[in-house]
Amino acid sequence: MDKRGQVAVFAILGIVIVILVALFFFLRNEYGFFISPNVFLGDKGKPIENNLRECVTKVTDDALKLFSRQGGNFEPTRYILHQDNRVSYYCLNVLNDEKCLNVMPSFDELVGNLNTEINEGVNSCVDRDLVQSGLGYTVTAGKITTSVLSSDAGIAVKAHYDVKITRDENQYTIRDLNLNFDAPIESIYSVSVDIVNAEARVGFFEQLLYMLNKRGQYIINLDKPYPDKVYKIQKKDSTFEFWFAVEGERNI
Repeated sequence: MDKRGQVAVFAILGIVIVILVALFFFLRNEYGFFISPNVFLGDKGKPIENNLRECVTKVTDDALKLFSRQGGNFEPTRYILHQDNRVSYYCLNVLNDEKCLNVMPSFDELVGNLNTEINEGVNSCVDRDLVQSGLGYTVTAGKITTSVLSSDAGIAVKAHYDVKITRDENQYTIRDLNLNFDAPIESIYSVSVDIVNAEARVGFFEQLLYMLNKRGQYIINLDKPYPDKVYKIQKKDSTFEFWFAVEGERNI
């Protein structure tokens, strides 16, 4: 009986210890007991920040795929359907002339298109259910805004999510997110300008000589789906490839 009593006592003690440990972690995670308020609020913000990072990454990757294949235009109106992509015309046919009319969008317009697409995509992607008040803390949420900064090396996407997590006089603000992507749009745009200007001025672009002059920094491929031309530009050491089209004259 003594041994059985001892076993019963140890079993009860084990159950009590498990309950106390579970209670400890519950109070710690839900009420912030035994930890500093800043750590507690920061832990509540991590799922929101991780979700924002995942959304920005996915949305930007998807946006860049369309952006690169469609001449920076997500809803082109003048384009050629080439390899299942709607490639925007940057130079339009001039009747009975080898030269074409330059309708190339500005660099700011292209970056603006990209930022609008990313901003709308991120706002649709984030999990709003993560932004909820809980035991011992309050969450308030505002807008999500993004901005795209382009350089020769690529683009940087900054995302600001106006979320504040508060407990008494303590507050945690979701940190701005900054992510870099392999998309040297600025460099490739300058090459595109040279190509389109040549097509508009003389109706021809000498791609091999141009690549030699640039010392192999750019690879320019030319497809000729009659009667149009599709230029594909890639910068050395980058996987990003930018397409645009030059309209040819169709025999009616």
